[in-house]
Amino acid sequence: MYRIIISPRAKKQLKPIRKIYQQAINEALEEITYYPLAGKPLTRELTGKYSYKIGTYRIIYKVSKRDQKIYVLSAGHRATIYK
Repeated sequence: MYRIIISPRAKKQLKPIRKIYQQAINEALEEITYYPLAGKPLTRELTGKYSYKIGTYRIIYKVSKRDQKIYVLSAGHRATIYK
């Protein structure tokens, strides 16, 4: 099982999200700890990172197989998360 590390930026982005979606995001993070490559691999300038879909929200994360850690880089609405 991998360990989740949430960046300060992602924590700040998660605060204004409604509680219902925050709970869904927490459940998604729990799933990612067991299946870290469950997300969609990203391309171009985001190569090496993954995107996990929760309704209209996305989690952008990076997997470190050597350290057995998942670094959550950002989280938010799909319209703004990739900018």
